[in-house]
This record gives sequence, structure tokens and C-alpha cells, in this order.
Amino acid sequence: MKINTLVYGIYPKTNELRLSISRWEKGLLPDAALNDRIDDEKHEFYDRLNNNGILYTDPLFNWYDIFRPLVLITDGMQPGPLTRYKETNTFYRMPEVSEIGGIKYSPDKFTPLNENPPLPLYAEYGKDFNAFLPSPYTFFRMSRVEMAYNDFEKQLLNNYVQILKKFRTKNVVLFDSMPYEKNSVLNLEDFVKEYNVRLITAGNIYKENIRGRPKSIICDNNENNVKIASEISDEPGIKLIDGYNTKLEKPEDIKNEALKYDLDSIIITHTEYFDFLPRMIADKKIEIMSKIGD
Repeated sequence: MKINTLVYGIYPKTNELRLSISRWEKGLLPDAALNDRIDDEKHEFYDRLNNNGILYTDPLFNWYDIFRPLVLITDGMQPGPLTRYKETNTFYRMPEVSEIGGIKYSPDKFTPLNENPPLPLYAEYGKDFNAFLPSPYTFFRMSRVEMAYNDFEKQLLNNYVQILKKFRTKNVVLFDSMPYEKNSVLNLEDFVKEYNVRLITAGNIYKENIRGRPKSIICDNNENNVKIASEISDEPGIKLIDGYNTKLEKPEDIKNEALKYDLDSIIITHTEYFDFLPRMIADKKIEIMSKIGD
């Protein structure tokens, strides 16, 4: 079995970058200077993961939450009230969506924003770079929306296409932090024809939940999930690294758990993006992941 590893989503910032963002929030650091510091830290992150053979998304050091910059660059959306993120002690600004219009600012160009560090969304780097975007299903579930879901999904995916074209990438991680219900449907039929989609899911999955065949479906670790993911995607994945708990896993235990499945290849990743952990612990978990992958 070939084992690949993936680090995705918002990664904890260094203390130095936290201080820089704090100074920027107080008006003591210009947007351009903050952007340069964020870019430097992103490229250090990329170099480290490349050297360890780990797949990755942008670490999103300039995203206050997984929706905020997308909301700020899209006509018809605005950031709403502070809302608890699931059962954690962190909060996000709930998107308020009256419609999904066009993209107001070029996502790949330096542009100051209100209520969030400046664009670009990502610092593109290397052949293993994956864009990160919240799945339309989770975006809808975690927002206040004045649209039918099918219209919301279609228009949001159209905007995602425009974003990905700007960054000239075909690789994207779609993140579902909300579990599907049995009758939930995420329609990716057209999207997966153009893009290499790694879809991260939560809870139990059903074949009927996902239309289209992603490159990978990454799921909570149970036999039924992995069976379905292997049938309806090219490479299944499982979440075996705890994104909330500071306890450090043993590489051999993770490998042995993956080897229980009779598969040609599998992706190992974490249960939640690492921003809920101290930076030092997240870095150690990356070291562990570097010892798991082939």
C-alpha cells in the first residue's frame, strides 16, 4: 500500500506573525509590510512540507476564518455576527448571503481588505500546491442564506472556478466540516471534470451524498466510510491525526491502522485543521506525518 499524507486548512501562526498581525490591526504596520511577512512564512511552510513529501494546501495565515476573505471578495455576501465554530472556543463571522454575484477583487493580487489581512488568497508554490476552499455544503450550512441550496451551490462553484483559474491550478481541497445527512447532496459532477478534487468529509458518508467522482474522498475512520470512499473516488483517505488533542501520535500506530485496509493507496490526514493546536504541537505532528508517508 502506498501511503500519502496531507496537511490542509488554517495552520497556527508563529508568535512573530501573530505580533505582526496585532500591529497591523492597530494601524502600526502597513498592509504591504504585513503581506510580505505572511508571504515569507507561507513559503517557509511550503519548503518544509515539500522536503518531507507531504501534500499541502496554503496555510491560510491571512484568513481570519475559512469563509471571511471569500465573503469579502464576493458581491452579495457580507460577514455577519460572531458565531461559535462547532463545539470549539473559536469563532467565525457567519456569512450573510443575499445572492452570489461576481468576484469584486482579483484573488491573486495584493489588495487590502476591511476586517481581514490583505489578498492574495494564496501564495502558490510547487507542483503539490492545493488550493483550499470550503465545500458549498458546509458554506451553506454555516451561513445565513437567502437562496435555495441548489442555486447557492451552482453559483459558488462557478466563482470557485474563477478563483482557481487566477491561480492556474487544477488541484483543490474542498473542506466539509459539517456531517452529511442521508439525503444531503453535494453535486460536483461538472467541477470534478475540470479539477483534481480532494474532498474532506465529516461524520458518516453515503454514496448518494456525492455526485461526481473526486480524486479523493477523505473521511472519518470507519470501515463503511472507507469502503464507500474507495468506491466513489480514486484514492480514499482517513483522518488519523487528532487536530484538537495535543497528545502526539506514534507513526507506527498510524501506519498499522492504515494497513488494516486492503487498498492500493490511501491518504492520511488530520481530523480538523491544525489552528486549534499550539504551533509547536502542530509542527511536531507534521514531523510524525513525515514518518508515515511513502
